[in-house]
Amino acid sequence: MIWNSIQGASLRSLCFLLALFFATGEIGRTQPVLTKIQDMVYLADGSRFNGLAFIDWKSFDTANGSVIGRNSKVVRIVDGLLQVQLAPTTNTNNTYYSVKYSNAGRVLFTETWAVSPSSATLKIRDVRAVLLPGGFVSAPNTSGGDNSGGGGGVIGENGTGAFVDFETPAGLINGSNLVFTLAAAPNPLASLELNRNGLRLSPSVDFTITGNTITFVSGAQPQVGDILRATYRTGIFGTAPHNLLSSLHTDTFAETVVRGDLLVGQGTTAKWMRLPLGAANRCLTSNGQDAVWNTCLFTGFTTGAVPFVNSTSILTQDSASFFWDATNKRLGLGTSSPAANLTIRASGSQGSTDLTRWVNAAGSTLASVSSGGTLVVQKMNVSSNAQFAALNDSGFGADPQFPASGDFWFNNSHRARKTFEAGQVHPITQVLCSVGGGATSSTTNVVVGSCSIPQTFFDSGDRIEISLNFEHAGSASAFTTEIFVGATSVFSRQFASTDTLAFVRASGGYYPTGVAFGNHSFGTAGSSAGSAMAGLSSNVTLTPTTAVQITFRARLATASSDVVTLRNYTVVRFPAQFNP
Repeated sequence: MIWNSIQGASLRSLCFLLALFFATGEIGRTQPVLTKIQDMVYLADGSRFNGLAFIDWKSFDTANGSVIGRNSKVVRIVDGLLQVQLAPTTNTNNTYYSVKYSNAGRVLFTETWAVSPSSATLKIRDVRAVLLPGGFVSAPNTSGGDNSGGGGGVIGENGTGAFVDFETPAGLINGSNLVFTLAAAPNPLASLELNRNGLRLSPSVDFTITGNTITFVSGAQPQVGDILRATYRTGIFGTAPHNLLSSLHTDTFAETVVRGDLLVGQGTTAKWMRLPLGAANRCLTSNGQDAVWNTCLFTGFTTGAVPFVNSTSILTQDSASFFWDATNKRLGLGTSSPAANLTIRASGSQGSTDLTRWVNAAGSTLASVSSGGTLVVQKMNVSSNAQFAALNDSGFGADPQFPASGDFWFNNSHRARKTFEAGQVHPITQVLCSVGGGATSSTTNVVVGSCSIPQTFFDSGDRIEISLNFEHAGSASAFTTEIFVGATSVFSRQFASTDTLAFVRASGGYYPTGVAFGNHSFGTAGSSAGSAMAGLSSNVTLTPTTAVQITFRARLATASSDVVTLRNYTVVRFPAQFNP
């Protein structure tokens, strides 16, 4: 009985000791240190909010080892006042609180809190954060400033990584393909959210992920027309913010970003470098090794080359065939040495292709220059002026070898303009003189008209024809008319005093050393009868290199007041023509 009493006392002492140990030992040291949050909540109209705040969290371990179980807490907000104590989350592995504000059973808005350890009471703005893709939250602003839009860091362990939002996995969506690939491997794999037509798919149930390869379960493969989108992260983000150029990025030097700067990998041992914003109207180009600011148009072309886009959409040049002479302001097509403002040179494969062509809006050719130099136009309108003739043919010493119907040219050895019609060459008659003359009442010869013939004008076989019209006023005296070639008279005829008009024609043929005139004829209006004077002929010796003047003369037979006037004289050349 006594022993039993002793045993009972000992057991009670042992229980007391154990209770004291647990109260003051290791378990007691894991009690979480709480941060107090107190603030006034208002509505947009300025009135104070009244309602409930539902605060949810998942299980996590605090920095001092306290185990926080998954749960929720309801906080009543009376007349705008919200106050609550919560375990810090910013020093844990990506833990946060989800807070829903409710009034009259309806959730009005939701926000995310990331609570920092603090002995001072925090405001809501000090814990408000932004939920990022993959379940990460932005770090709250604990500096006292407003952070309604989220903080500037991320929650997690130190390291590097990135978020990938709404990527389209590579692979055929044809109803049978099961395998798709991502641009990078999700890290961690659980961060992958795969959506098909807006619906989130379940790992293992709908697909498996290995590295960056997604393999769909048979029967769950995407069908034609489906849309796949993947959101994931590729690493763990560091909690400590750092300069954009820092040792964490193996940079050359640490420096904060400047507006317009770029980060580029530069140098033989490539490192991230700060490339300052270039000057206005400069473009970022490659020099084959690094990215540099340069003129927007590539300047590596040959001087004078005209850049153009080739068949592969590349800006290129052909300085031998497309060239601009800036000094002389000349453009060369097919040549790098243009001799005129526009020089077009045929290529070796030109063939019958035109050198140039002008077309209308419908694509019909209006004019062209053939590869042989022929200008073809539908209509030509030219106008001479006081300085220049609109058309000029310098001529050639031989007729064209292959004339075409309608051709017109000048043969300078025959001094004749010729046409090609009906398969034959036809020289054109040339009027040398045709004008009115003078008058005389003298009884000695007076020159009343003349026609000059230039040297080397006639060819052997040419014919010359002279026509004269005289008028006689009065009836007191007969009158005489004469034609001189040089100093030689080739025609002379006296008309009666009663003849009022006289017509004279003389023709001659040119031979190598002169002109033979014959077959003269005349006619009158008066008493004289017209006749042919076949018996009268004259030979005039001429040299081709000497110019000659043909003169027309008249005189009265007796002194009187009669007047003889040369009303018109015409000299015509008929160029020699071989039998075609």
